[in-house]
Amino acid sequence: MEAAIGSILVVTLIFGVIEFGLAFKDYLSMSAAVRDGARVASTLGSTTSTDYDVIQQIKRRMVAVDSNQIERIVVFKASSPSSTIESVNAACKTTSITNVCNSYSAADLSRPSTDFVGSGSAKDVAWPPASREDTLSGPPDYVGVWVQISHQNITGLINVAETYSDEVVMRIEPATIS
Repeated sequence: MEAAIGSILVVTLIFGVIEFGLAFKDYLSMSAAVRDGARVASTLGSTTSTDYDVIQQIKRRMVAVDSNQIERIVVFKASSPSSTIESVNAACKTTSITNVCNSYSAADLSRPSTDFVGSGSAKDVAWPPASREDTLSGPPDYVGVWVQISHQNITGLINVAETYSDEVVMRIEPATIS
């Protein structure tokens, strides 16, 4: 009788550790990918392919997370290093907003680079990279990257999907002197 109760507790504890470990792995992968994406956005600045390169870097960095777990990637114009997506415009989490943000879904991870040209019907037309300030002549723009993923528990002990998000804001590095 005591062994039955003890073994149930041990199995429950083991499953809990596994669930926590897998959730932590997903969060750490996402967090590292957001930092890398923001670095790419900061470095490339107004380069035409900036947003494409950002989402490809996030995709490469999140190898530990299945790509169908990625719900949303947002590249947004921040006003300062302490800006958040909520302080800019929380609607960016669901849709692109002119001169504010470009919002991408998981389906955009497999789009070709020709879909990201900053004009016409391109995916990055709302806040095109060409409009980002990356010269030394004026105040710099700040770029933020926000990512949201879902984590489905795997052991079935707790049958709840969790949603994790993270964001990083960096100053766009000057590319030219004007």
